[in-house]
Amino acid sequence: MRRWLLGAVALAVLVPGGCGIPDRSEVTVIGDGRAAGVSAIDEGTPPTQYTRAEAANPRELVQYYLQAAAGDPETAVARVKAFLAPEEAAHFPANTDVKVVREAESILYSPTDPVVTITEQQVGTLTANGELEPADPSPSSTEYKIRVGSVEGQSGLWILDAPQVMLLSVDALSAFYQRRAIYFWNKDNTSLVPDLRYMPKSLPAVQQPTTILQWLAAGPADWLRDAVQALPQGTAVADNIPAINNETLQINLTAQALPAGGDAAALDRLRRQLQWSIYPLEPRTLEIKIGRQDPVVFKDADYRDSNLAFWLADVPERFVLFGGVVRRLKDTPHEDDPVPVLKDAANRGIATAAFSASPTHAFAAVVTGSGAGARLRAGSATTGAQADLREVGGLKGALGQPVWALTGAKDAAGAVGLITMGGRLYSFTADGRPAQRVEWQGDPGSITAISVAPDGRRVALVSGGKLYRTVLSSSVDGVVLSGPEQVLPPNLKSVTAVAWSSQTYLAVAGVRADNNRVSVIDVTVDGALSTSRLGDIGAEPVTYLAAYPENPISGTETSDSEAYVAGGEAWDVFSEPNPITRANLAGAPAGAPATVKPTTPLFLN
Repeated sequence: MRRWLLGAVALAVLVPGGCGIPDRSEVTVIGDGRAAGVSAIDEGTPPTQYTRAEAANPRELVQYYLQAAAGDPETAVARVKAFLAPEEAAHFPANTDVKVVREAESILYSPTDPVVTITEQQVGTLTANGELEPADPSPSSTEYKIRVGSVEGQSGLWILDAPQVMLLSVDALSAFYQRRAIYFWNKDNTSLVPDLRYMPKSLPAVQQPTTILQWLAAGPADWLRDAVQALPQGTAVADNIPAINNETLQINLTAQALPAGGDAAALDRLRRQLQWSIYPLEPRTLEIKIGRQDPVVFKDADYRDSNLAFWLADVPERFVLFGGVVRRLKDTPHEDDPVPVLKDAANRGIATAAFSASPTHAFAAVVTGSGAGARLRAGSATTGAQADLREVGGLKGALGQPVWALTGAKDAAGAVGLITMGGRLYSFTADGRPAQRVEWQGDPGSITAISVAPDGRRVALVSGGKLYRTVLSSSVDGVVLSGPEQVLPPNLKSVTAVAWSSQTYLAVAGVRADNNRVSVIDVTVDGALSTSRLGDIGAEPVTYLAAYPENPISGTETSDSEAYVAGGEAWDVFSEPNPITRANLAGAPAGAPATVKPTTPLFLN
């Protein structure tokens, strides 16, 4: 999915893509660089991490205990043991993995009872590499009983008996860590794919590049492995990365980082991967030394185009379907321009639509009709032009929302879209070839919503009221998805719609577990952390959700532009729902009957 800053044509809630990366890097031998400022990492001062001695009562002691593991993973066990009575600490396991939990019920504590009871939902495991591996989905919660008391000859309260695992609350995860993305190249070497990690806020900025390089060397998260390339085996940081000096960051890697006989562009890809991974640290000069080779210098910010999400515009172009016609919304960019790709004759009777763009071409896919009479038509044109659409064969049945998944860099060849038919996933192309069934292991069942990240590889989908994440890859045999991994958004008993809100967050709509009301939230792609957008929008389910993902350099983690459909009506997501009406349509007044309302809000992505 691409959002080119000028003339882009990529509509949709669910529109990704892949493109070639222009070779604009300038490689020079070590020399004096141009003086300029350096972007500082916003560490975000963490709140106070209280010690055992500061707990005034058993409830506080347990609350502080659930924060103790936060911070440097190498010393996490020591911080946790500091809360335990000496006898309990002596046999506490040394495993550095941390179980992240979400409070399911309030802490139960009676002044006359030495046992404090906590009931927690398992969220996942936080590893020493900053990855949060989601827990196996389970509707039940775990009850932990923690015995509190005194220790002879010692002051204050101690934990006398505790679970033999380090526990960390999601509140502590949010408070004591910053969310960072590290990056790996996709299998085609066309763009970078982000991998969400958690970095302790207590880690000094000067140490962060070394930590990030260690994360990269350890490889991508398991769920991404089918779609990305790990660094060559044996890659490691040769020395701790020093502080920036004269606006230059020096990185020394082992010789394995750039194997002999590799392609000529490998070093340029490596430095782009490193530059995006250490962002927002952005030195004017990056000096990379591989093994015993001479150092090579890269200057300025010409690496940014390697990340497709960088092309996201500040203000999106917006569309809706109105009476079966794609219409632009007024007060949005290019509101007077024609609808991308579609000729007037094709812009009618449309039930759903998706548009996308490469640097040279635009792509359109529209569904007309319904039920057994539904038809998918797709096509492409050079940017700014229009073209006839071709019917996609091999599809007979109820069709869902189409989405462009991959588009080519220099021409229309290789563009791939996705669509559901009868709840099963199919791929299609822009030239009208028959659609193909997308096979995958662990198929969760009928798919009701699908969204693809800006990188064109990571996929979020809804099936059976549950949220899943997976990755897409292509081969000579077609498009395949990895086995889906369930993600558990907090306080939602069922999910009805999903869209990518940013590189690391999903917009999710569903029914709340506590009151059966409908809610819209933003949740990290691992399901750990969430922010409520609309806590209660009634009992009518959200059948469609759209979001224009946030640019990773904006400094904002969730989208400013989200919209949804409930009860057949379209709404913007602000501090409260805001209806999208015919008064919002750009151009001449609509001639449709007064009963016709805008639906299916779309963003030009």
